[in-house]
Amino acid sequence: MISSAAIREFARTLSGYVLLPGETAYESAIKIDNGRIQLRPQLIIRPTTKEDVGLALKFSISNGTTLTIKAGGHSAAGYCMNDGGIVLDLVHLDEITFNSSKRLLKVQMGARWRAVYGFMENTGTGLIPVGGGCPSVAPAGFMQGGGYSFVSRSYGMGIDNLVRLVIVTPDGNVHDVGRHSRSKQDQDLFWACCGGGGGNFGIVVEMEMEVQKPRSEEMLVGQIWFPLEQIEQVFGVYNDWVETIPDELAVYGFCGQRNLLNPADRDPSHKKKLIGLTPVYNGEWAKGLDLLNPILKLNPVMVDLHRMTLPAWESYNGNTTLVENRSAYIRSLVLPSKAMNKKVARTFLDYMGNPPSQDSFVVWTLGGGAISKKAPDETAFVHRNARFIPEVKCIWNADQPGDARKNVEWAYNFFEAIGKAGHAMGAYVNYIDPLLHDWAQNYFGDNYARLLEIKKRVDPDGVFRFQQSIGSPFNPPNPPFADLSPLNRTELP
Repeated sequence: MISSAAIREFARTLSGYVLLPGETAYESAIKIDNGRIQLRPQLIIRPTTKEDVGLALKFSISNGTTLTIKAGGHSAAGYCMNDGGIVLDLVHLDEITFNSSKRLLKVQMGARWRAVYGFMENTGTGLIPVGGGCPSVAPAGFMQGGGYSFVSRSYGMGIDNLVRLVIVTPDGNVHDVGRHSRSKQDQDLFWACCGGGGGNFGIVVEMEMEVQKPRSEEMLVGQIWFPLEQIEQVFGVYNDWVETIPDELAVYGFCGQRNLLNPADRDPSHKKKLIGLTPVYNGEWAKGLDLLNPILKLNPVMVDLHRMTLPAWESYNGNTTLVENRSAYIRSLVLPSKAMNKKVARTFLDYMGNPPSQDSFVVWTLGGGAISKKAPDETAFVHRNARFIPEVKCIWNADQPGDARKNVEWAYNFFEAIGKAGHAMGAYVNYIDPLLHDWAQNYFGDNYARLLEIKKRVDPDGVFRFQQSIGSPFNPPNPPFADLSPLNRTELP
């Protein structure tokens, strides 16, 4: 434990703030999107300058204390937090600037996508960043994991639009790395931060990204809903149809309970079990509507289509998949083309037909298009050839911890079955799973060896470490049910 005197002395050197247990701001800051995570660091540091970040890092190292970095607080496993150490909360590093002549957007890593989208809308240019669909997520973790966007089929992953980043490495040095980098060390560091996962190589404080001009002022967006019982018919068409659509069209998916008239309503008596398809067409309305005909012919129970700018759609739709104060266990898969087959449809029907918690759901991203036009080793993000990226959010009441095991086992077995039926290629690091066997191979594939080499050079003493950080020996068994303790920690014991 760090002494109170040392903390007071350190606080005097900061422009920012130190939060301690019991303070209102501290109790608010330890809450993240997953209510299952109940970790209490000894202190939280909120820097207001890049210099504060360096001071915090030096203070942590000198006291031999765990340091984790929190930006948006959406780490699926809570790895942005820790128990008894220091959390560096970037919330006050939220400056956003725009170079209109170069179409470059500079964002500090405490900003959320909501603020980024609002900022760009206020420029009046109509330009958009390739950002996340959930507006409360921050760019830091999103980008370092790869970053799927509703327009990734048009413009690539978030990292494919990343020009440069500023990162404080464990030696205390500030590195400005990016496409402009000439030294191999800086090129390697930028490569590793483009898909190698957040919290591994240093503290990213700022990013600069290209913004894109949509192919129409407003996009066709919305939801098309079917009863769960229709899933074999829907998947039968969807599985083949997405292989024929243009890159400008993305059609994501949802499976779970929903009140069609009020998505925020949690009363189970008002909900139905549904399959939802979410089209986002980067082009003119009429053309997008024509493209949706094969799906619309399947007689959906409800169609809710709009003409909106992408930022407006992300604000309208983005909060529907939040965990909020409930407990959650999250898993993902990376599936190839044609993976939404009959066996997968029946597996969905079996598991979603009778989940232990009716709040649980599955969402999936549609890959392909511009994403697959880069080689798997061009960035650290290896899954360039994925077609579907499903994520299960198993959610139960935080006041009923005894429900954890049955929900976790359900979600784990569900996605094991989906992976077998759909010939899974791996998993997505931004939906990081503490129970995933062979996680390094699943997340990073053949890129892991290079990531490990860079990690050893940049962070030889393991300053930035957590249970599934690059180089960690942790590997849970398959299945992991005899020991669920990895869900309740961020470090190895």
